[in-house]
Amino acid sequence: MASCSECKNFFPLEDDPTLGDCVQRVVDPRQAYYKAKPVEAEMDASKCSSFQKK
Repeated sequence: MASCSECKNFFPLEDDPTLGDCVQRVVDPRQAYYKAKPVEAEMDASKCSSFQKK
């Protein structure tokens, strides 16, 4: 089972490494930007479409 903490897109919080943000770059026809959503480090990432092993 893969967890969020094993993903390239996971960035842990400095004060609590069990929590972090899943950050993804999004490109549309006019611009590029980043989306971030809060996740737990040990959350199951086996069904995540953006999971990338570190």
